[in-house]
Amino acid sequence: MCVGIVMAGYYGYEWWQGTQGVEQVSAEETKQWQSTKEAEVTKEETVNTQEVLMSDQIKTSFDTGQEVGRLVIPTIEKGFTTYWGTDEDTLSQGVGMYVSQFTTTPDQRRHTVLSGHRDTVFTGLQDVRKGDAVFLEYEGKCYEYAVVSMKVVDADDRTVIVDKKEATLTLTTCYPFDFIGSAPERYVIQSELVNVLDM
Repeated sequence: MCVGIVMAGYYGYEWWQGTQGVEQVSAEETKQWQSTKEAEVTKEETVNTQEVLMSDQIKTSFDTGQEVGRLVIPTIEKGFTTYWGTDEDTLSQGVGMYVSQFTTTPDQRRHTVLSGHRDTVFTGLQDVRKGDAVFLEYEGKCYEYAVVSMKVVDADDRTVIVDKKEATLTLTTCYPFDFIGSAPERYVIQSELVNVLDM
């Protein structure tokens, strides 16, 4: 019985710690972003392949677990502190920015991937729909994306984390949302960049 209490306490603390990276965000806060289209993104503004190769050599890096931005999803009225990396320690803090040769930070306008646990930060992610706005604050700018697709893939599927020439934001979490234990699949939301605003 004591072991059960200790385990419940440990997992309860882990859950509580993971929820600390989430904040309530009112729809009013994000309306001002959506109504301002001064820096609307056009196809001509996306980087070409040569620029992509150069950007990889000067890619910004942070310490693993360092806070790098804020993700806001108006549909579920939540904001998420975003951290560098997706190791277990980082994901226990909140949403992690996946770091790889195929992914970039949002300012490089290629493929940015954010991951979070379904039972702490990304509860409610299943309520996001196609066309919904998603905002990512990073380095003094607010990147607005529009959701284009949602899908479920196998946990071992790595085809989600690939290089993209278009500015794309991908959100990933475990699936099913109500599964107990290590979930067998991943829920993936992909969005396209539509606007960039100075903060």
